[in-house]
Amino acid sequence: MKNDDESTKLAHLILNAVDNLKVGRHKLASFLKGSKSKLIVPISQQAIFGGLYWHDIPTIEGYIDQLENMELIRRTQVDPLYSYYVLTEAGRKAVDEKIEIPLQVIKQIKPVTVGDSEKETLAMFRQGKSITEIANERGLVRTTIYMHLYKLIVNGYLKSNEIMVKERHDEITKACEKFKNRPSLSEIKALLPDEITYEEIRCVAAEYWKEK
Repeated sequence: MKNDDESTKLAHLILNAVDNLKVGRHKLASFLKGSKSKLIVPISQQAIFGGLYWHDIPTIEGYIDQLENMELIRRTQVDPLYSYYVLTEAGRKAVDEKIEIPLQVIKQIKPVTVGDSEKETLAMFRQGKSITEIANERGLVRTTIYMHLYKLIVNGYLKSNEIMVKERHDEITKACEKFKNRPSLSEIKALLPDEITYEEIRCVAAEYWKEK
């Protein structure tokens, strides 16, 4: 288990996301992971976006379940098919008073893996093709190709400085260096120029914190 400070920070990231969004379990986990899927893009500018990018979706959903079991969050049923989370009175008090929350920080369940699709992206990248060219030729969006590159970096197939110009890579690295503990993607993004994307930040940050 991690220390209480890390556990509480993790819990408060989730509680703050619940307080700012009206979404269900999987969408909330995807938002905290830093997904840029069609469902997440409209809310991706929220300050807590990507707050738990170093955890996988099943693990984040496990944390959400714990907070629900603690009765710090609850589901509001909109109709038979749709519900979203809200803070309970106890959850609101925990946020306002920054109360310590003994969240069980479980080891990641599902490792970031590299499959055939990621390897195909790698082969095309090694041929000198750009991210845009790979996306166009494969009929995929750029964010999907960036996710492939992220997985390749995490698993040691690539270095993050291979996928962007040195100046941009250095800027992101310097931003990461300002944090003692792993920050959210949004916290890093706030220190960088607008043209640097969440996808680029995720790739550099994953490698930077992996080496810590």
